[in-house]
Amino acid sequence: MVMLKKTGALQASLFLSLFFAFAVTLEAKGFEPVLRNDGVMPAKEVKKLDQMGRELYDKTGVAVFVAAVKELNATRPVDLIEQIKKAYSDYLLLYFSKHPTTVNIFATPKTQKLADIDQILSPLPWRGTIKPVMSPAFSKDEGVKLEVAILNGYADLVDQVAASKGVVLKSSIGSGSKNSFLFVRWIFYAMLAFVMWQFIRRKARS
Repeated sequence: MVMLKKTGALQASLFLSLFFAFAVTLEAKGFEPVLRNDGVMPAKEVKKLDQMGRELYDKTGVAVFVAAVKELNATRPVDLIEQIKKAYSDYLLLYFSKHPTTVNIFATPKTQKLADIDQILSPLPWRGTIKPVMSPAFSKDEGVKLEVAILNGYADLVDQVAASKGVVLKSSIGSGSKNSFLFVRWIFYAMLAFVMWQFIRRKARS
């Protein structure tokens, strides 16, 4: 009888030790903003996104994820959202697919009020921070366009959430970087407009 009690106590002690070890491991691991990257983003960009997302989460408790996948059908947004829901009741997810080219932002009713999602996803070059960069006018290199679009979009998203919560992110890429991308986009769109105008002019003369 005494032996059984000792065995039960030992098992309980072992269970508690394993439980606390697991909890400590999860705490040490912490919040990981980059939910998925199928080789779409370079390591340097992943590090920057991770830095911004972690700082936002530490200061506000808002979890903003980013996922960049190669195939939409292979890794669907709904599958990633189900994964997120297991640990976070409120979240934002910036989702990119390379084939076919897809971008969207998913949010809970609570978190969608923290950022202007329509503005971020707008195709207008003076308004959106993602889709204008992904247009053919920006660059011929698909990889470059996607990298810039992800960085721009995620930075805009976390900055807006931070502003809604009244905090400033030290890791933010800042308005200077965003404005430089905006300036480049305007140059490409101006060139595209000029080419179209020349084409229409020649058609009208012929």
